[in-house]
Order: sequence, then structure tokens, then C-alpha cells
Amino acid sequence: MATRYLSRHHSLDDPGGLIGESLSCGAEFQGPAEDILLAWSLRLADDQDPAEVAARLLRANGHGDGPLPPGPAGRLVQLLRETAASPRSRLHHRRPRRGQAARKCAPPKS
Repeated sequence: MATRYLSRHHSLDDPGGLIGESLSCGAEFQGPAEDILLAWSLRLADDQDPAEVAARLLRANGHGDGPLPPGPAGRLVQLLRETAASPRSRLHHRRPRRGQAARKCAPPKS
């Protein structure tokens, strides 16, 4: 079953409209910006490059450059700018394929 989002900001780049909704609140956005960024990044499709998507979202919301908005909205813009500047290899964590176990940590040395 497909997920249906009700936000007018919903798009492939902003599933659920989390970024758009948060930035549209302006100074009334309470944050925490880190939680919004994490939830947004987890909703992206596996084949989407978070850096490219973050750059598009910044431009679409008028925050590609210039001063940061005040408060938590500014922190969200700052985090998106850092994401946009990060190489895909740093941001993308390969998920195990179906039927493949995730790599486990080595047992502690005694």
C-alpha cells in the first residue's frame, strides 16, 4: 500500500512535506531541526542522492544562499546546506539486500 501524504509541500524531494512545512513556519518553527532532517532523509527513496535533493529543496524554498533565517529554521537551512555539500558516499548507507543479514559488530575482546 502506498503512503498518502496530505501536506501541500509533499513532493518526491520532500516526502510528506516535512522540509517545506517546517520552513513555511518561519520564526514560529520550534524545531528540533535535526529531527526534521533525519525524518526527511529516512523518507527519501534509496536511489535519491540526499545532496542533490537538499540542494534542490534549498533553491525551491529560497534558501540556496544568503543569510540563515533566525532560530531553528536557520538551523534546518544550515543542515540542508551541509547535506547539499556532502558527497553521496558520506551520506548514503547501503542497506542490506533482502535475505542478507546486516553486518554485526565484532565481539568484545576479553
